Amino acid sequence: MVGVKRFFVSLSTILLCFFLQFVIFPRIRALIAVPNLMLVAAVSLGFLYGKANGLCCGVVSGLLMDVLGSGIPGFYTLILAVLGYVNGMLSEKIESEMILLLFLFFSVNEMVYHGYVYALSFLIRKSFVLSTYINSVVLPELMLSLICFLVIYGILVFISKRWDLRVNKGEIRIV
Repeated sequence: MVGVKRFFVSLSTILLCFFLQFVIFPRIRALIAVPNLMLVAAVSLGFLYGKANGLCCGVVSGLLMDVLGSGIPGFYTLILAVLGYVNGMLSEKIESEMILLLFLFFSVNEMVYHGYVYALSFLIRKSFVLSTYINSVVLPELMLSLICFLVIYGILVFISKRWDLRVNKGEIRIV
């Protein structure tokens, strides 16, 4: 039963983040950038439910992004799957309530993600200056993604505690 609930929460989170990132947020003119909610979903679900769930959520999130046309099949799938898996491994070491540490880890994930995108999309073609990329894409997206991470992760922790789905150092805690 826990597996079904966890699957439902994970799939709902991914689909909601996909809808918000690609349908709603681009239409809000006040935003200076669109937060990377697919990364937020993969990282959050990996932190909460472990490496297998993080890997699966990263693959699904990446496939949805690849469907929209990254040019290279599996481009986003690879990085989101790796980041979801790594964050799932971290979930065994840290508590879900350590928000400042999770902010730090999420910021590192965002930098790794953008390093990957920059290296494979722009650097190879020599078409984009790194400082311009950091100032115009990475920093605005990082700030908005951190805010979204706080909201989405908080909601997921609340749901997980409410449904007794929280993983604590590799053990399922049933109250």
